[in-house]
Amino acid sequence: MTRAKTAFFLLAAAALAAALPACRTDASAPRPITPAEIEAHIRFLSDDLLEGRALGGRGIEIAALYQEQVFRGLGLEPAFPGGSYRQTFEARECAPDPKPSLSVAAGGVNVSLEPREEFVVNSYREDAPPSVSGELVYAGYGIQAPERDWDDLKGMDLAGKVLLVEINEPGNVPGGLFDGESMTYYGRWVYKYEKAAELGAAGCLIIHDAKGAAYGWDVVRNGWSNEEYFLPDKPQRLFFRGWISAGAAERICAAAGRDRGALRAAAETREFVPVALGATAEVRQRCRYRSVSASNVAGLLRGSVRGPGERFIVFSAHYDHLGVDPTRDGDRIFNGAVDNGSATAAMLALARLCAEAPERLRATLVFAAVTGEESQFLGSDYFVRHLPFPADAVLADLNFEMTGVWGETEDVYAIGASHSDLDEIASRAAARLDLRYTPERDTELGYFFRSDQFSFARNGLPAAWLHEGVVSRTRGPEYLPEKTAAYKKNGYHQVGDEIQPDWDFAGTIQIALWAREIAALLDASPGFPQFKPESSFKRKQPH
Repeated sequence: MTRAKTAFFLLAAAALAAALPACRTDASAPRPITPAEIEAHIRFLSDDLLEGRALGGRGIEIAALYQEQVFRGLGLEPAFPGGSYRQTFEARECAPDPKPSLSVAAGGVNVSLEPREEFVVNSYREDAPPSVSGELVYAGYGIQAPERDWDDLKGMDLAGKVLLVEINEPGNVPGGLFDGESMTYYGRWVYKYEKAAELGAAGCLIIHDAKGAAYGWDVVRNGWSNEEYFLPDKPQRLFFRGWISAGAAERICAAAGRDRGALRAAAETREFVPVALGATAEVRQRCRYRSVSASNVAGLLRGSVRGPGERFIVFSAHYDHLGVDPTRDGDRIFNGAVDNGSATAAMLALARLCAEAPERLRATLVFAAVTGEESQFLGSDYFVRHLPFPADAVLADLNFEMTGVWGETEDVYAIGASHSDLDEIASRAAARLDLRYTPERDTELGYFFRSDQFSFARNGLPAAWLHEGVVSRTRGPEYLPEKTAAYKKNGYHQVGDEIQPDWDFAGTIQIALWAREIAALLDASPGFPQFKPESSFKRKQPH
């Protein structure tokens, strides 16, 4: 594309964004959010022009500009110093080696795995040598949780070793260990790498399991085949990190003379001890690194209370996605219409609705379009650690993520709300809209730890992902489960995540309106929502 064409589209984006609120005719009340408004946002953000909105690319810059102009057109105050809507920071890009190798030598047998089909690997450690090898140790789930009397590692010196670990956590079933079927942070893949790094391991390989991970190997392959990003201010200790397929794990165990099923069964018990497999794993790769500029985009709708006593309610949605995979045949663009175009559309439409309201809440509303969610939430992590207002003045974060596009539901739930007083507040807000509030679903899949609300919670701020329910108001009880299952199979983190003719944006609107009601209840409360005593998170306290 020529520079002239690029400039044209940039200007078109700004013009469209600025024009969205321009049709208001009644100054006494805001125009309702319409399906056309939601669709317009999604269509633009998921267009091929934006090239999948990957960090470091032209498309994500267009998306940032688009949202900036929406906020400017609505009259929102720039959130950041210097009158800027942008919070710009440096991220490091890790481009994976397109032809890495992973081999395991055991019992005189050399097992070579197939890249992408049997393993994926990269390294955030820029001084990693091109070849790293180490003794392979099966470390169960790789969890140390003293408060739960659980220690997979039993004091073994794992410095310089390559850890082979299970995804998720032991007893992840109703009545099981830890929190029963509800996944804790110990089950997340990010924790596995953090723990391995803490132990001084050379590398860590997670064994994929579709049930435990909550997604198939294709999601792992697609996500790890593209560039990844990390913040340079965080130390990187592992020489490599990656996943191997279940079949690859079987081959490695067989070569080492170990029964894969027996190892996994042992890992389900408190008595488990790490198992040296009598094997050496070697990874060869040459990742490429560069610095890229990343931006969170945010605007403030000031409340009636300013200065001392001012409080803030954050609405967040990430706007990045997976970009382009040049190695694919046919369609190469991960458009991200649901992930996370629909959620961004809900947040932008809510910003317009609130900006047009004749009366302001007392609290200031923060509309934060964060970047880098697909890279371990680096945008929201940076935002929370560098807030442009006092952290202890934040009431809560209400996060939009993959907001439903299949019509209104009779029910809703809030992922992660059970950690705090947000649970009761979200329930009351749902009742105001004649919605049935239900307990969080699929807690065994750990969704709370898989989007930007987690960045807020782990930094002491109550947060929840507002989620549509499962019972359609108009299509019967089977409709939504079928739609979401089809999306997980054919859309999530795939090139098929594109806008479809049968989408019904009334459900997207429903979630935006529920968020508004939750904000109103938060605003009316004289205090701050607190984390519950049994939660592992603690409220950010004034200094």
